Amino acid sequence: MLLHQHTVDALLDSMTPSAEEVQSRKDFLGFGEHESKLLKELGSMLAPLEDEFTEFFYGHLEANPETRAILGNPDQVQRLKHKQREYFEQLLGGDYGPDYIRSRLRVGVTHQQVGLEPRWYLGAYGKYMSWLLPEVMRLVDNDSERFLEYSQAIIKVALFDSELSLTAYFHADHEMLRLLAQVFESNLEAVIIADVSGRMLHVNKSVALITGFASEALIGNPLTNLLSECEPELCQTLWMTVTSGGQWQGEILQKRKDGKEYLAWMNVSAVKDASGKVTNIIAEFSDITTFKQTQEALARRTEELANSNRELEQFAYVASHDLQEPLRMVASYTQLLARRYKDKLDDDANEFIHFAVDGATRMQALIIDLLTMSRIGTHAKQLELCESVVALERGLSNLRLAIDESGAVVTHDAMPRLMADTSQLTQLFQNLIGNAIKFRGETSPIVHVGAEKKSGEWLFSVRDNGIGIAPDFFDRIFIIFQRLHGKHEYPGTGIGLSVCKKIVDRHGGKIWIESEPGKGTIFYFTLPVNHGERNHHGE
Repeated sequence: MLLHQHTVDALLDSMTPSAEEVQSRKDFLGFGEHESKLLKELGSMLAPLEDEFTEFFYGHLEANPETRAILGNPDQVQRLKHKQREYFEQLLGGDYGPDYIRSRLRVGVTHQQVGLEPRWYLGAYGKYMSWLLPEVMRLVDNDSERFLEYSQAIIKVALFDSELSLTAYFHADHEMLRLLAQVFESNLEAVIIADVSGRMLHVNKSVALITGFASEALIGNPLTNLLSECEPELCQTLWMTVTSGGQWQGEILQKRKDGKEYLAWMNVSAVKDASGKVTNIIAEFSDITTFKQTQEALARRTEELANSNRELEQFAYVASHDLQEPLRMVASYTQLLARRYKDKLDDDANEFIHFAVDGATRMQALIIDLLTMSRIGTHAKQLELCESVVALERGLSNLRLAIDESGAVVTHDAMPRLMADTSQLTQLFQNLIGNAIKFRGETSPIVHVGAEKKSGEWLFSVRDNGIGIAPDFFDRIFIIFQRLHGKHEYPGTGIGLSVCKKIVDRHGGKIWIESEPGKGTIFYFTLPVNHGERNHHGE
């Protein structure tokens, strides 16, 4: 877990010692202006050897497996060498004020973040000394008094430096532990840390809330005390899996303090040390009783609705199919009466016969439309890759008589290939274009079918120059049997647009309208580019 840069900066601000505290530390070490002056002199003398020192120290890092592991990237090597040159100049620069102090604190935090233990930092100073001191002796021509004076200054700055970096290291370590403890305690899931024998060492608040046990009553007791005795084999499998270094997760029965059992979802994993040995066990769990009950109730309700829908669709189909024969008989015999007794009956009788024939004819149209609607879900074909232009042309062919009689002009954009039920897509185009022709104004109908790709779906439009629809009726027109005009003005059953909506819904799209009275209408509907494809993530 790495701290965010803003957190690191805030941490550095919080641990930066005041000027008085810095002076106190320097006084304790006897590190003052005289030592700073000596180090600056020494820095001038050693400046030509910066590259030699950098290569020497890099060789030391590469010789150790733990530090060599971080040097695999050539760019990292160059950055490290650059940092060492900078530090060499800082260490012997003579300025040990706020900037120097903050840079040493940052080194300590960085080491904690990348996992370099303090021994590597202190060991680095040992190597500094092993290289610096012989060079100093050479530069002072074996003058022991000058050598001692320079060496003491080097040791004092090294102690000052180390104290700052190690303080920052442990401060960052403490901050990390504090954050982890906060995450541990605030986790909504119950979390238990146990040893390899299964004794609970730490539990968070959620454990007590779920189980009813006080936290202190669980510490030192076996984790198995929280598991139901009903599943001994499962518990054994779980424990063998985790203690061998693996992970187990799944549903398991647990018990509360009052002895009542509940279903939990548990995830148990092993914590290993650097050598791969299992040192601890972490168990996370949550009570899923309510979730399971809700899931089962939802599944039952879904099945009930599915059964109900199947029964209703079957009923609609059977009723529609079985009603057609008696209605054909009524219509046929009524028409036969009209032809045979036309001149033998009075005007009232002729009118009554006309009403009977008209009613039977409209009932037949209604039953046919109901049959069509009921078949959208029950007798639909599987979606397949098809040319939408084929469906459009079939719809136009079915409307050829209406198009010729009305003088309609129908145009369309380039039509896409997509996953669809071609028969239903034909019905969709036919109904929408048929409406555009039916609800025309005084001029001949002009209809345009558009298609464009937008955000992973095809947006279709059917635009006309007809009588239009007031916005107040937009929500009603897709409801079955809803009519905005009398049957004598515009014949029909009031089912066509309901069929359109059901077809679009079945294809996973949406349908809506834009219109104004007297200004034509645009029906829009969307169909997915690749209907039925879904992204899945997980094991």
